[in-house]
Amino acid sequence: MMTPLPVVILCCAQLSAPAAAPKPATSRVAAVTVYQGQALVTREVAVPEGPGTLELLVAPLPPQVVEGSLYTEGSDGLRVLSTRYRARTVKEDLRQEVRQKEEQLRKLQDEARALQDQAATQTQDLQFLQKLEGFTGSSLQNLTKEGRLDSESVLALSKFIMQTRGEKAKADTGLHERLRANTEAIELAKKQLAELARGPERTEREAIIVVTKARPEAGSVRLGYLVNSATWSPQYRLRAGSDKDPVRLEYLAAVTQQTGEDWRGVRATLSTARPSLDASPPDLLPLNMASTEPAKGGAVAGSDDRSRLIAAELAKLGDFPFAKETPLEDVIKYVRGMTASPTFPQGIPIYVDPLGLREADRTSTSPVTIDVTGIPIRTALTAMLRQLGLDYRVKDGLLTVTSSSSIDDEDGEADPDRASRMEAMGFGMAGMGGGMGGMGGMSLEMSQASGKAMLNRAAALDQSRELRVSDDRRATAADEPGPGDGPAVSFSVATELDIPSRTDPQLLEVSRIELPAEYFARATPVLTPRVYRLAKLTNKSETVILPGEATIYVGSDFVGRMRLPLVAAGEPFLAGFGVDPQLQVARRLVAKSKGVQGGNQVFTYEFRLSLRNYRDRAVKVELWDRLPRPQGESVAVNLVKTSAELSDDPLYQRTSRLDNLLRWDLTVPPATTGDKPLTVNYEFRLEYARDLPQPRFLSGGLAEGPIGGGAMGGMGGMGGMR
Repeated sequence: MMTPLPVVILCCAQLSAPAAAPKPATSRVAAVTVYQGQALVTREVAVPEGPGTLELLVAPLPPQVVEGSLYTEGSDGLRVLSTRYRARTVKEDLRQEVRQKEEQLRKLQDEARALQDQAATQTQDLQFLQKLEGFTGSSLQNLTKEGRLDSESVLALSKFIMQTRGEKAKADTGLHERLRANTEAIELAKKQLAELARGPERTEREAIIVVTKARPEAGSVRLGYLVNSATWSPQYRLRAGSDKDPVRLEYLAAVTQQTGEDWRGVRATLSTARPSLDASPPDLLPLNMASTEPAKGGAVAGSDDRSRLIAAELAKLGDFPFAKETPLEDVIKYVRGMTASPTFPQGIPIYVDPLGLREADRTSTSPVTIDVTGIPIRTALTAMLRQLGLDYRVKDGLLTVTSSSSIDDEDGEADPDRASRMEAMGFGMAGMGGGMGGMGGMSLEMSQASGKAMLNRAAALDQSRELRVSDDRRATAADEPGPGDGPAVSFSVATELDIPSRTDPQLLEVSRIELPAEYFARATPVLTPRVYRLAKLTNKSETVILPGEATIYVGSDFVGRMRLPLVAAGEPFLAGFGVDPQLQVARRLVAKSKGVQGGNQVFTYEFRLSLRNYRDRAVKVELWDRLPRPQGESVAVNLVKTSAELSDDPLYQRTSRLDNLLRWDLTVPPATTGDKPLTVNYEFRLEYARDLPQPRFLSGGLAEGPIGGGAMGGMGGMGGMR
């Protein structure tokens, strides 16, 4: 059956007709959810009247939009078929600006010609004055000879010449300044005109939404996308009153966004969720073991043919003429050049591990010196690298230069902090860039495989430390949860807000909470003579208090700052409210003695701690001191006696007491002043072998965190620092 020619022509015309361009749609930012590092922006996009399928163009999207994060939600009668992101380069139409700049340049050039004409006239006037001055001089001589000198006329003419010359010189100076400024303005205008003529380019980011409508009425859909350069952090104000009043906590949020678009009249939600993390957990890979003792740094750890060829090149003799300091990268190039051969036309393959350089606190330009002749290349290379805390290993057909600690880690001496350092440097779980956060130039599969392999390698280093048996049989870590991302909580701000794109943070109030308070004082005379007022607060609200900086007030007086820990709903925590000037503490060494018992030296010390209360009521005080804590069994430290019982707080007994920290829970009555202080005496004994030198005392090592930093009743915060 033959198709009529008109039908064929009509079909071809329809196929060749260009697709209809997407219709620009009006939209506004209706809501944002701000995460810590990103934000989810929701736009309401207007859909015009009319049935059928429409392509809507939403533009412009902000420069910080995350490609691949766009999605659209439909509504009643509107079904979204697809949402795609488009970035295109657009040249700006600057014809009007070019014409304005050309007109400005013409005016400047006309002004320059006028100034040049004025300068020429000034020059002619000065030349005429010089001629007039010469004529006056010659006339004066002739009149003097003839005896017809008119002094008044000569003086008047001379005054005229000098006055006119001064005016002309001043005008000439101003004229030249104007001419110089005009020349600079012309050069600037020419440069700007050249830039405009090239036509600046900009990138327009757009969303194209395909919508099908069941009804012809107008409607709206919701476009969502992630943006970078947006974050928030919690901040707090704690306001205390009298000892009977609760503490008011003002929950604030400092929001910063530099996404390139302003958020006007939006409903804001603050969240601690991490939208850019992988949605699925990492795969656990096998933990392989080497059946033989691995080679140390500077040796061949690979048994493949290419590694053996590299080892043969390294065994050759060579000269290293680097008596002066030479950058490491130049010496590496020299080694590549001297090992060039038919097997390795460009020299042996050498890879400098950037992570290893960072661990050794070095760069590729760090200087080395080595001036030797006729020695194996491997010997010179090892000596040179060890100047920088580096080493090398040949494995899998590659010579890798890295830090000595990395070589030790691979040999089984795992560094427990290496995994955290890798994560901080961008090699950990957060650096995978999974989810909607973008792949950083890698495909999803490649990024996930790379990140999971790196995570398994870091875990293998930790496990090798756990499984290694040494003289120290104690557990390697406490039975506590490891560090994580914390709880994912969200806070909705009640009112609509304007959050412009700028560098300065905008402070929002999230909520206000009344916290029941139990006040007490803490005294640590070995550290400071000041006594601090603290409160045990309980979070009775349903709001989770996130870690953040808090500003502390007593009444309207500012007393200091502290960092609040993570506090769940119903959980207690500690807060400090500055120095209490009506409480005083003192510490005094009462007696000390030295003796010998058996084959040991015995030192006995007695201390007295004094508390004074100038208030009109009793005050609960935590009084702290410490004994030396021995690191081994060669020294013994024992508390002999104390005039008051140590605290029976269970947490203190199983934590700080094991570190030889002493705590007394006291109630100091009023009028305990002057020569009637409340005193606590204690005595301890230090004993060690007679043939041992006197032990050294090292500061630090407290097991507890800072004030409010977790455990209740422990040492809390001795300094308020993290």
